[in-house]
Amino acid sequence: MINTMNVLTLDRVMACKTNIYELELYTFNAIEPQAFEALSQLKYYLNLSGLSSLSDDEAIAFARHHGILDLSGLKELSDTAASTLASKKGGLWLNGLTSVTDNAAISLSSHEGDLYLWGLTEMTKKAHQALSKHNIFLTCSKIKISDLDAE
Repeated sequence: MINTMNVLTLDRVMACKTNIYELELYTFNAIEPQAFEALSQLKYYLNLSGLSSLSDDEAIAFARHHGILDLSGLKELSDTAASTLASKKGGLWLNGLTSVTDNAAISLSSHEGDLYLWGLTEMTKKAHQALSKHNIFLTCSKIKISDLDAE
């Protein structure tokens, strides 16, 4: 069960509308859809690195944001969510991911903003080839590239 004290609500967003940084967004581990809809209108850097999971439906709302979106708390990302987030305008930080599927890598390679994947430690050659075509920020010395294609 999610601790409701760590849920970002629309009321909290509206109360800090003039200075959204008062909220310390990274401290929230969940966000109400209406709260993110309100935030997505802003072109600010949104540090939502406190979120550890993201549903495919939430990815649709998050893709509407046009500023930098930091989702570095995510440890996994579905292929569908990756495809949706790839359509997002602006920077996308996914530094908590340690691996991506080939399909997710292909989708993310189409992202038009900066893409940060500093946490990646392994990927297939196919994923590496897809991501190498992108303006992506990786910590390459840590990445193990497998010879086997993912199934």
